[in-house]
Amino acid sequence: MKLSQLLLQAKVDFEISGDPSQIEIEDIAIDSRLVKKNSVFFALPGKSKDGLEFIPDAIKNGAVATVAAATLSRGEGGFLITTSNPFSLLTHFLKTFYAPLPTNIYAITGTNGKTSIAEFTRQILEFLGKKSASIGSLGVMMTQRGIQLQNSSLTTPDIVSLYKNLHSLKKSGIDDVAIEVSSIGLEQGRVAGLKIDVGSFTNFTQDHLDYHKSMDDYFKCKMILFERVLENGGENGGVAVLNSDIPEFEKIKKICEEKNLRVIEYGFKARDLRLLGIRDHHVTFEFRQKKYEFELNISGEFQVFNVLCALGNVLAKNDLDEAQLKNLLKNFYLLQPALGRMQRVATLPNRAQIFIDSAHSPDALANVLKLARGLTKSRVIVLFGCGGDRDAGKRPIMGRIACDLADVVIVTDDNPRSEKAEVIRAEIFAACDVAKAAEIADRKVAIEKAITTLKAGDVLIFAGKGHEKYQIIGAEKFEFDEEKIAKDVLTKLS
Repeated sequence: MKLSQLLLQAKVDFEISGDPSQIEIEDIAIDSRLVKKNSVFFALPGKSKDGLEFIPDAIKNGAVATVAAATLSRGEGGFLITTSNPFSLLTHFLKTFYAPLPTNIYAITGTNGKTSIAEFTRQILEFLGKKSASIGSLGVMMTQRGIQLQNSSLTTPDIVSLYKNLHSLKKSGIDDVAIEVSSIGLEQGRVAGLKIDVGSFTNFTQDHLDYHKSMDDYFKCKMILFERVLENGGENGGVAVLNSDIPEFEKIKKICEEKNLRVIEYGFKARDLRLLGIRDHHVTFEFRQKKYEFELNISGEFQVFNVLCALGNVLAKNDLDEAQLKNLLKNFYLLQPALGRMQRVATLPNRAQIFIDSAHSPDALANVLKLARGLTKSRVIVLFGCGGDRDAGKRPIMGRIACDLADVVIVTDDNPRSEKAEVIRAEIFAACDVAKAAEIADRKVAIEKAITTLKAGDVLIFAGKGHEKYQIIGAEKFEFDEEKIAKDVLTKLS
């Protein structure tokens, strides 16, 4: 595509250093390391380094044009576009270059449950015969194979990778995509410019205070989804799917009503998807004054809430009559939990069970341990740590929760990153009951120790890392597959 085409109808001021009709653009990049031949490179300002510093690298790697806020010397940035708002121009370029995109995008935010809800939304849409995908912590998940995609380790990918993936999905016939949208992703504008009709909110508890500094700031960033991102309300406008049972519900609902968004409530207190009861794996709820039921092959009240939220997402864009909804619900026993979310690793001959879960916030850890308690009349054992360079305030809280809800607690390393691992463990251990808790620094050794101490009927949870297959110590990333480590230990013991 010619650079001149990308600049058409841009709603931001800019100046150019030559004739854009002579410049062919084949890619867009905000990371100089990912620049390819004939790319346009956006030198965006950053928290630690300014994008201007990376212009020489971008040119070396094949950039034929540079967009920047500052005026540069001729030849310093190839073909130059200067603008007072590089990010707005980036959004315009992405919307133009990567058109078309999927018609139906479902955005999920909240502290916990985003990954599960995105996956459940995708699976329920598949039950309706719609080609679907989910994007988030697990990468891009879908039934279809062979699509070229951009990998990302972020909950919400950077804006360029997100647009590229959505465009690739659309070209492959996928028109329904559920996206995890983190508070950081919202604050950094990673979903800017996307047409999103459905936004859902799961819950709100402490996490990410290393980035946000306060719970109020954290909450305000979450609300960006409803205040700025969702399409305006009215006929065929935006829909908010909200958890009615959380303390923040009325506040969020008011924000949505002020934007004229249609609200679908879910939960025990809900007006729409009103939960009536959960008995074992049998769930009953009321919708439009009709009673419905479904069976789940997944345990935990929090997972029932995740499934109801996903159903709300689907109903927001698919008006099903009573018979269609009942037929859809017949498939719910086929729903599978997201990878690393109460993922069963093994059941031992003595009926002890081992699970992996990604719980890395106080609320998530409490939910998992309550679920584990319901699975056994024997002991609940939890092995966990906390990540370095992340919210340190939650460490003692999680230590206390672990000791309150488990019988045996093993405090070990997660991803220490640049922090001293022993300091992180000490901060967790400070709130632990020493009669219940032990500290084992090496996570592999801790896993081996935990498995060898299992008694009949025990439930062992490896919490915090979930689907991750690595451990970050200092600046290095090491292979670390908890499932494989556990299975190797079990093989040796058999």
